[in-house]
Formats: sequence, C-alpha cells, structure tokens
Amino acid sequence: MTERTRPFVAIGLALVLPCGAGAADGDFARDVRPILQKNCFRCHGEKKQEGGLRLDVRRRAFAGGDTAPAVAPGKDGELLKRITARDEKLAMPPGDPLSDADVATLKAWVAQGAPWPDALAGKEPAADHWAFRPLKRPPVPAARGATTDVDRFVLAKLNAGGPSPAPAADKRTLVRRLHLDLVGLPPTPEEVKRFLDDNSADAYEKLVDRLLASPHFGERWGRHWLDLARFAESDGYENDRIRPDAWRFRDWVIAAVNSDVPFDRFTIEQLAGDLLPGATNEQKVAAGFHRHTLWNSAASADKEEFRTFAIKDRTDTTGLVWMGLTVGCAQCHSHKYDPLAHREYYQLYAFFNRTDNAEVKLEGKSAIATLKAVERETRVHIRGNFLQPGPVVKPGTPAFLPPLKPRGDVADRLDLARWLVAPAHPLTARVAANHVWQHLFGVGLVPTPENFGLNGTRPRHPELLDWLATEFVRLKWSRKALVRTIVLSATYRRSSRRPPDTTTDPNNELLSRQNRYRVEAEIVRDAALAASGLLSTKTGGPSIVPPFPEGLLEQKFTNEALKLPGPDRHRRGVYIHVQRTLPHPTLATFDGADGNAPCPRRDRSITPLQALTLLNDPVYVECARALGDRVRKAGENDESRLRFAFELCLGRPPTDRERTVLAALVQRQRKLGATDDAVWFGVARTLLNLEEFTTRE
Repeated sequence: MTERTRPFVAIGLALVLPCGAGAADGDFARDVRPILQKNCFRCHGEKKQEGGLRLDVRRRAFAGGDTAPAVAPGKDGELLKRITARDEKLAMPPGDPLSDADVATLKAWVAQGAPWPDALAGKEPAADHWAFRPLKRPPVPAARGATTDVDRFVLAKLNAGGPSPAPAADKRTLVRRLHLDLVGLPPTPEEVKRFLDDNSADAYEKLVDRLLASPHFGERWGRHWLDLARFAESDGYENDRIRPDAWRFRDWVIAAVNSDVPFDRFTIEQLAGDLLPGATNEQKVAAGFHRHTLWNSAASADKEEFRTFAIKDRTDTTGLVWMGLTVGCAQCHSHKYDPLAHREYYQLYAFFNRTDNAEVKLEGKSAIATLKAVERETRVHIRGNFLQPGPVVKPGTPAFLPPLKPRGDVADRLDLARWLVAPAHPLTARVAANHVWQHLFGVGLVPTPENFGLNGTRPRHPELLDWLATEFVRLKWSRKALVRTIVLSATYRRSSRRPPDTTTDPNNELLSRQNRYRVEAEIVRDAALAASGLLSTKTGGPSIVPPFPEGLLEQKFTNEALKLPGPDRHRRGVYIHVQRTLPHPTLATFDGADGNAPCPRRDRSITPLQALTLLNDPVYVECARALGDRVRKAGENDESRLRFAFELCLGRPPTDRERTVLAALVQRQRKLGATDDAVWFGVARTLLNLEEFTTRE
C-alpha cells in the first residue's frame, strides 16, 4: 500500500462491509479467513510458522509470534502494523501487498473485536490436548474384584481384554516394599517379624500409617522434591563456590513433607514466601527454592548475562516442576509443539525478572538465602539474546491456560503461585499426582513427567490420572493422604513377578503387576549403612562429606569444615553435600541428581562400575566390615549367622541353595586360613553386592 492510496482505506471499508458486518461470524468465514488463507497461511500456517507466528488458529493468532500479539482485538496489533507498513522489510505479505479492500476488511474485523467463531477456530493439536483440558473428576468404572477406586480404573481395562492381574505379593515382600518406598530404609528383622505376626484385618493399614508418621518419610520424599528443586550447595561453573547455608532449604523441605504441608501452600511458599504478609523466616527459607540456580562468580563473567541465565532457569524450572511443560523451548522462538509464543515466554520470565537475591541474617554468620521483589523492566530477547532487546512485556501467563487474576495492576510471583494451584488450572494437580505415582511404581502414568505437552507421552491411564488429580485436591492437597490412597490399593500390592507369557502388555502399561527396579543412589548407601548398624539417627543441620577416593577430595574442597570426621559421615544420603562440579562418586555411579538442572526422573543404568563401587568404595567396605562383625557376634553357629545376615539385608531367610553355597564359602575360607573376621567380612560383601539387595521388588 502506498501513501497515495492510503486515504482510500475508508472508502474500501464502506464498500466491502456494511456497518457492523465485521462482527458477524458468517462474515469472518466469508470475508476475513479467505484473505488470511490466500496471503498468510503459506508462511504462517500449519506446516510453517515464520517468526513463530501462526494465523490459521485463533489461539495462536491472538498469542502472536516472536515479538507481539498478531491479532489484538480492538487494537492495532502486529497484523495490522505489518499489512500497513511503509518499510518494505517489515511489510507483509512480502513483495505482494494486500489490496486496499482487504486491508479495510481486516481493520474493520479487528475494530469489531476480531470475532472468530468456535466452529472456525482451527484444529490445532493443542486445542484438544488431554493435558490442557479442564480437570474434571471422571466417573469411577465398575470392575469385578475391585475394592478401591484405584483398582476399579485398573481392573476395568484388565477385565476388558488385558492380561490377568498378578496375585498379591507375600507379606515379606510387602513390608520391604513399603519401607523402601515410604521411608527409604529396609525393615529391621524385628519390624518384619512384627508385621508377619500381626494377623489382624488392618495389619497392612497400621504399617502404612506408622511409616507415613515416621520422620524418615520426610527424608525419603523430601529428596524427591530436592531433585525437582535442583538442590545443590555450590554455585557451579569454574569457581563453584560453596553455599554454606543452602542446607536450610533442604531441612525446610523435609520438615514440610513430614508435617504434610498442603501442596498448594507448599507451592505458594516456595515461589513467593517472601511476598506473603508478615512473612516468617521459614517462609523466606521456602522462597529459597529459586536460589538454587547456578551462578558464575568469576571476575571475568558478564554479570548481566549470568543474571538472565538464572532468570531463565527459574522460568524453565517453574514450568517443568509445576506444569510439566518444556517452556524453555520458547526462549528463542515460539514453541514448536505447544501453544506457547515467544512473547509469552518472556511474560513468564517477567515474574522472576522483577526479583533479586536477598539474604536474611541470623545469629552468628549464618543467613537465609531468599528472594526480594524489585522494579525492573522486561523485554523480549530477540532470538533469546539478552543483548537484543525487543518489545516491553509485563508479567503474564500463556493464553491457552486459564486467565491470571492479579491482585494489583502488575502481577507478581504470589499471583503466579496462586494461579498455579487454582482449581481451574488443568496441569498442576495432574503433574503432582503423576510424580507421586512415579515414586510408587517406578514410572509415572505419564512416563514423561517433564513433558505433558504435545510432544510428550500420553498417559497410560488418563481417567485414573484425572481421578488421582481431583482426589489430591479433594484431600486438601495432602501428599500423605494421596500416598496412602495409592499404597492401600491392590494394584500397588501386587507381585512384581512376570507371568510366563509376556507377549501381552510386556511393558506393564496396564498395571497387571508391580514394577521391580533398583533403588536410588542415596537409598543404596542408606540400606548398606542400616544393615551394618552404622546408620546415624541424626537429622537436619549442615551437610556431611563421606570419604572420597584418595586424592580426589583435596583437589576441590579447601574448606576443612566440610571434612567432617566421626559418626556424622554415616548420616543418610539426603544429608550429603552436593557439589555441582564434583558430585560424590558413590552417588554419581548410581545416577544421583547433580543439582545442575531439575531432575523429574532419574536414570537407572546398569554398569560394571556399580559392582566395583559396592566392592571397593570406602563406604561399602566399612559397611561390609561392620555387617560381618555384627553377624559374627549375633549367632551361635554358622547357620544362625547366615539366617541373621539374610534377615538384615533382604528381610527374608536364605533358601536351601543359598545356605549351601554360602556355607561352602565359609568353610573354604576357613581352610585357607582366614580369620573369623575375614570370613564374615567376605559373606557381608557378597550379600551387599546381591542384585536383590539394591532392588525394590
């Protein structure tokens, strides 16, 4: 369009549309969409989205592309600016401007509020994506043989042609499974005997309730959350300076899980505890969730560059942990799969860009690492580059999710946190319920907990997931109540043994049995310490550093206070110091989280190094010696000692074959002149290296 023809736009408007015609649904289909289809869809349609802009779908058109909203009802959005631009580099369509009549049609349509009828909204995949639909409580199906609602959902599918459900696991398996899942420690022989001897109808329920009330529950389930929080006690990067008070956040998490802080409050305090009226020190500690970003303290580092990296980490982590979305994919351009525009990413970024790090001094030299609100302008980063600022944006949430209702003119982190746990939000409860299921079955109902978007894996039992999510809310967001609901089900209590015919449902997607898997790195170590009798009962406080391979520790740690001697080195794995550039080798070998990024699911590798670690690492050598000594002193003869050793390590007596093999080992070692200490040390090393010892059945 030229300057000379521009005055005739009004004439074109009058000729093309009668008064008010732009607001009619039929006129959108007859007059507006054909213009977009002819001139725009080839570059901004289903197959191609230049600049992150898609115009064939209402939701994406209103969200816009990399810089600003394309269609702003009643306003001059990017669409109108481009079709009337004088600059050939900005004008759209390139090289072939719209006619005056088409421009007039589009301007009139926008002025009338850009009506876009539902029937013509476009069939983009996200429009009906299961995770973005409103969360509604599904009806519970009828299923023969089911006693709980969880079982009714599972059995309904199994009865409809799936494999036959496995029988219930035996009591020894159940008591060990529950202990490992709920408190992360193997049951003692006394605890096993107590459960076996309890023949009351509610024996299982009593065991569940006792474990949920244990202070070790918070240590076990708090570690799950610390994985998501990318908890670490050093800055990362080359300097990797130690953060001496980071443990306070870890202790807050453990205490909050033990006291069953409702998940909605748990969320609000971590994202915005510092903004709550009359915020307590504990709430300020909770707000340290987002202090676990990496920080480059090198003198040569560009402070603004690494500040923006930290803000993006906070944005990405919030999206992943609470919504199960890969929002970080929209840092440089609009998301390729999910309906998240580049501009919308920076609206989320703006919540955390209006935040600075803060310290609250306590007695002595200790401090609380928390956040504080500041005034700071946020601009889109063109192509993700902070050196190329684009349009100014205010804090906001994606258009495809329920609207945010801020308390004031500009939304803040407290508004964001409350929006995440609002009843209308479709993602938060689903994601949280899936995390709980994952930790009780080894894999979530959605196997990709980090991605509930269009490119993630669909849920194996969508109705069950939605029921669990709504049940979580009905239970007032009680983590313990949701865990209890699941572990009381027959589905959880089933045997993990594979049926002879595995051609039907080989991956157990229909949940005909339990899953069998190796426990996490910390639990491997905790179990060895517990069986050996070395495990410390101390909870909370500064972290500990267990023995490192000779020479390795001295290369990195110069702070002597971290080299704690004595019984502290035998504390649970959740209390081990997390150094980002030098994770403890014992934990790293068994796929422990390193704190560099959120870890929604850990790998479970099988490597020769793991066997070598269990044989030679200082911690496991010490455990084997203590276990051997404990076994040697406990029995009057070899048979009673072997039985006691199995009870300590595996929660069961040895089979006849196992007893025969180990008795032969004992006799052979004695014939070679080994002392009793050496003999039982060898037996202990053997048991600690059994696959069954590190496996949750």
